[in-house]
Amino acid sequence: MPENENSKKIICLTDNDQDDRMLLHEALLSLEGSFEIIELSSAGQLLDHLEAKPLSIPDYIFLDLLMPGMDGFECLEKLRSGPLERRKTKVIIYSFQSGSESMQRAFDLGADFYAVKPARYSSLKDLSRLIIGSRWEDLGPGQRIFNAR
Repeated sequence: MPENENSKKIICLTDNDQDDRMLLHEALLSLEGSFEIIELSSAGQLLDHLEAKPLSIPDYIFLDLLMPGMDGFECLEKLRSGPLERRKTKVIIYSFQSGSESMQRAFDLGADFYAVKPARYSSLKDLSRLIIGSRWEDLGPGQRIFNAR
């Protein structure tokens, strides 16, 4: 994670739905700050990207659960069992699944935050502000879930 809060934040958006990636990308760019946003369409692409750029550790990874091939749960497990530097990355599960079983499994595997994909763009902007603007050490377990439905 960058030492300087004013440095460029690296964000990976991993979702097989191009429209969902584009909307989240736009919402993040609406925030103040400097971001490098990398869009990936599969868990395999994310892991390949991280292997190819081991010194470019993302600050945040938004990870969909339902993707072809490797799902988000398996990817999260691989992220959290990987190199120590990667374990510092904030992983935000970003999914339509809103059941408590999915949420609990994600947190058990090491997710830092669980966001149910909002139906409205204004809620997506609220989610983006919350993720990027939070002091993570101050967030309690109940504050690490976003469900604007």
